[in-house]
Amino acid sequence: MSPSNKKRCFTVMIVPHSEEATYSLRIPLYFVQVAVALLVLSVTGLCVLGYAYLKVAAEAEEAEILRQLSRVQQEEIDALAVETQKMMEQIYAVDELVEIVTEKLELEPGELEEGVQDSLQEQSNNINPNNQYAAGPVDTVRLYGSRSSSNGVFDRAVSNLSLLQSVVPERTETLDSVGEYVAKAEAKPTIWPARGRISSGFGVRRIPYSGRGYQFHTGVDIIGAHGSAIKATAPGEVIFASYRGSFGNLLIVHHGYGYETHYAHLSGFAAEVGDQVERGETIGYMGASGRTTGTHLHYEVHRDGSPVNPSNYMKKQ
Repeated sequence: MSPSNKKRCFTVMIVPHSEEATYSLRIPLYFVQVAVALLVLSVTGLCVLGYAYLKVAAEAEEAEILRQLSRVQQEEIDALAVETQKMMEQIYAVDELVEIVTEKLELEPGELEEGVQDSLQEQSNNINPNNQYAAGPVDTVRLYGSRSSSNGVFDRAVSNLSLLQSVVPERTETLDSVGEYVAKAEAKPTIWPARGRISSGFGVRRIPYSGRGYQFHTGVDIIGAHGSAIKATAPGEVIFASYRGSFGNLLIVHHGYGYETHYAHLSGFAAEVGDQVERGETIGYMGASGRTTGTHLHYEVHRDGSPVNPSNYMKKQ
């Protein structure tokens, strides 16, 4: 064999410990090179596979963390939606009360006291109608139960809840103010105290007893049947029920907020001092007690201690 062929081979000798003959194995160089290349490729492949596995495992772990975070955020968004709904219900209560006040005060829509209306409008405008959890003016509010885990949705939900938390106290103050309007409306005498017709109105009139001279008539006289029911014209408390000079049997009801009503010339009482009476409840009976020219009811409305024209309040008979 030529020297060049020997250089291109590896010889492996096997020497036994016994006296047996030795063995030699000649391996071509190219075979060794191929084996080394395969080994390098195998190691490289294993490294690549190991790296890919670790990367996929890391991504899977990150995805699981994101899913858990998404679930937590969704639960928080749902909780915010519930809280938002509760706050909106409080705001709805204000608007419903505004409608009650409007009806009680017999105003056209939009004629409620300017301060209350302006406050409601300003508070409604504070909410951004472009947000997904937005609340615009109360009559157009919409709440969404989105299932998106986007931070943008969560941030918008938090932002809107924060806005509502600032609006609700203001609305609560408005609710208190509107409640005052309701109470004042309830205290306002609005019905006829008896069935009949007005024989003498409020203001200057000729003295009916003598026919000579003039006097200021502080109420209205309603002619009706003797013993017919006299009704309380607004809820309140009876503060006087007794005989008083020319008024005869007189009953006075205090309604609050400066309102009182007086019912004179009664034939009898159906309520006594301290009784709480409701609008339309029978409190006495028409008569001719005291100084009078015949059976009738003398009815007065007092506001802040002074008599005012009852006809301005007698809207329902």
